[in-house]
Amino acid sequence: MTATAQIAEQMQLSEPGQALAAAHEAPLAAVSALIGAQRYGDALPLSLRLLPTPYALAWTCQCAGAQPLDERDAHGLRLAQRWMRERDEPSRQAAQAFAENDDYRSPGAWLAAAAAWASGAPAAEGGAPPAAHLTAVAANAALVLLASREPERFDERLQRWAEQAHALLGQVHPTEQIA
Repeated sequence: MTATAQIAEQMQLSEPGQALAAAHEAPLAAVSALIGAQRYGDALPLSLRLLPTPYALAWTCQCAGAQPLDERDAHGLRLAQRWMRERDEPSRQAAQAFAENDDYRSPGAWLAAAAAWASGAPAAEGGAPPAAHLTAVAANAALVLLASREPERFDERLQRWAEQAHALLGQVHPTEQIA
């Protein structure tokens, strides 16, 4: 199994999405194929996982910040942005507490969770650090929840974000062939 196939499975892409991604050894080619097949709901999480964590988090915050947010979501966004600036334990703990207190129900909670899990610090003293893919999972959840607020534009938003993430991935890995 290729690394791309393993990541596609880890990110729980749909079965057709996993099969399409597995057919491509190069990650960028896999994302290109998903976009070409209009599998935006698979291309977005795969791209988020393939991006370096700081890029994925910053880009997700940028996407969220361009959307109308209620106060709860705006607070989660501010906590994620604070963690990106400070990268300290109090910022991580504040983001984690917000996500937990909101019971991971809002885009803001998922943005905060993405930041809290980005550092790799244990969720609780003596606990294991979060798995490396969880920041991408949380970032994807935040974007999907934001897109779902306007059901008539859901597919359009996922497409736009998947294509933007793909373009960013191409900038981060410019030497990789895009199929």
